[in-house]
Amino acid sequence: MASKEELYVSISPEIYKKGKYAILKSKSDIILALKYIRNLRVLARQKRDLKLNLNKLVSSTLSEIKALQEKLPDNKLPKGITKKKKKEVKQERPKKEKKKEKEKIKDSLDEELKSIQEKLMSLNSY
Repeated sequence: MASKEELYVSISPEIYKKGKYAILKSKSDIILALKYIRNLRVLARQKRDLKLNLNKLVSSTLSEIKALQEKLPDNKLPKGITKKKKKEVKQERPKKEKKKEKEKIKDSLDEELKSIQEKLMSLNSY
């Protein structure tokens, strides 16, 4: 059992202040963390509500689109008429030109890097 005797310990004021500061700082950090956790909970609820609202809007939009598609007539051409296919013209550059452009970009980057390194060397020499 604990006795009624008391024990007193003396510590320097600097150590006391540092310890007190550490305790108060940790308490403030804990309170700040709790504040952030509460904010995260609120944001999580808001996110869930927004997802539900978005889901409702998307489903209603899809149902309206389906209803419109049912009301619109079919897009059929008479049997005598046929569609003409459009020819897509692709203008591709030869592979050599692409390689040359890549080399030009690489060369310009190398030159820029060299100029930056020269400036750095001149700054370091001072």
